[in-house]
Amino acid sequence: MRGNRPSSRRTGLSVRKRTERLVARRRIAQHTRRPPTPAQLAFDPLARPGHGSGRRAARFWIATVCSLLIHVAAIGVGVSFRSRRSASSDRQEVKILVRQKPPEPLPEKKPEPPPPIEKPDRIPPKIAKAPPPEKKPEPPPPTKAPPMRVVGLSLESTTEGGAGPTFAVGNTRAGETATRAVAPKDVSPVPPEPAPNPIVARGPGKSNQVASRVPVAGVKYENPKPRGGNKLKPPYPPTLRSQAIEDDVTVLVAIDVTGKVTSVKVIKPSQYPEMNESARATARQQEWDPATRNGEPMPQSLSYTYRFRLEDE
Repeated sequence: MRGNRPSSRRTGLSVRKRTERLVARRRIAQHTRRPPTPAQLAFDPLARPGHGSGRRAARFWIATVCSLLIHVAAIGVGVSFRSRRSASSDRQEVKILVRQKPPEPLPEKKPEPPPPIEKPDRIPPKIAKAPPPEKKPEPPPPTKAPPMRVVGLSLESTTEGGAGPTFAVGNTRAGETATRAVAPKDVSPVPPEPAPNPIVARGPGKSNQVASRVPVAGVKYENPKPRGGNKLKPPYPPTLRSQAIEDDVTVLVAIDVTGKVTSVKVIKPSQYPEMNESARATARQQEWDPATRNGEPMPQSLSYTYRFRLEDE
């Protein structure tokens, strides 16, 4: 034994429990400030006597007998109830008629659908026509003025022999008068709308004509030509191409003596700014062989049209 505590291997259960109770009472007494009253000691669970082994065995057998009695009573009630039910129930024969299901009618054959129409992989875009240009108001008709007769005079048109001068009649207006006088009936009439800058037609019986440049005898002009033989093609704006919109843009370019474009002006624009900007940028990138006069390069202005067409893409 260690100290005052007996060994648990040699003592019985009742002794160990009694010892534990004494230890518990001492521990409670150490932590208790006031002593318990007699009423509290009467309800002390540690002071109550413990249950013996004979009492625990009696309780076990009593519980077992009660359980057996309850089960036997339940079985007897079930058997009696079943016997009464079987005696009172009348058996009746029940006939079950099975009806055969009528045969289903054969389904009608539906006509075969027509073969599907093959659609093209790509639907051609609809070409949207550009809106017609706005009609400009027609200018008022010019007032008809009476034709003006102009008489030319030269030393060669005088008569021989000193009988007096004669005048060569016609519509020369400016320039050189004919050497010999012509009868008035043989002279061509003046046109109703004369050109603003007419050039004299030499010789009798010829009317004035509008000239594109000042005629100089013996001078050879060559217009500017695209370098490489082909003009650059402006890029088609993607948005307008997807909407199948077509239009034209006319530009006026100024070309110097080296063939470089110095300025670009859109003189006939499209109603779509994207096309105008594409044409302007392409015209600035174009290189030219300059215009020549008797083989010498010279600056010149030139106008041409860019056509935006879907079939050209």
